[in-house]
Amino acid sequence: MSNKNNWSKFFLFSMTFMFAAVLLISYALHAQPYVPSEPYKDLDERIKQFFEEIIENPASVAAFESILTSGLTTGGNSLIDTSISDMKSKLDDVKTRFGNFKDYEKIDAKPIGKDLVIIRYLLKCETYPVVWTFTFYRRPNPNAAAVSQPAQWQTIGLKFDTNLDLLILK
Repeated sequence: MSNKNNWSKFFLFSMTFMFAAVLLISYALHAQPYVPSEPYKDLDERIKQFFEEIIENPASVAAFESILTSGLTTGGNSLIDTSISDMKSKLDDVKTRFGNFKDYEKIDAKPIGKDLVIIRYLLKCETYPVVWTFTFYRRPNPNAAAVSQPAQWQTIGLKFDTNLDLLILK
């Protein structure tokens, strides 16, 4: 009789385990996936505003001034070596060669440490895409106790290129 009792306990344990496994698998299949927060959402908003402005009015210099002067610092080996008018002139050449600007898309964001990030976007023209690279730096806050005053991201680099091999070389 005890052998039958052991089998009953084993069967009950097995069925409970199987029921729990089915519930767990069902939950895993139907649960909402984890979506990490966007750590550079404020930077993406600045970049999107920049692209919206140059798509709407490619002749405007205001978009460049906005993205470049927002917390801009000078010095060092900044990629912003050319003037805004030079960048605007080069962009006009791109528009002449590849047509109107139609849309844009984020490619990636690569943090380098906690205070430097490189964000790449694709600007889609009528006949060819252009790779844009934005580099942002956040100066360390000298007063670490001033948590209420977070450091601002500064644009320290901006370049665009039609060399799509840049997308392969991360």
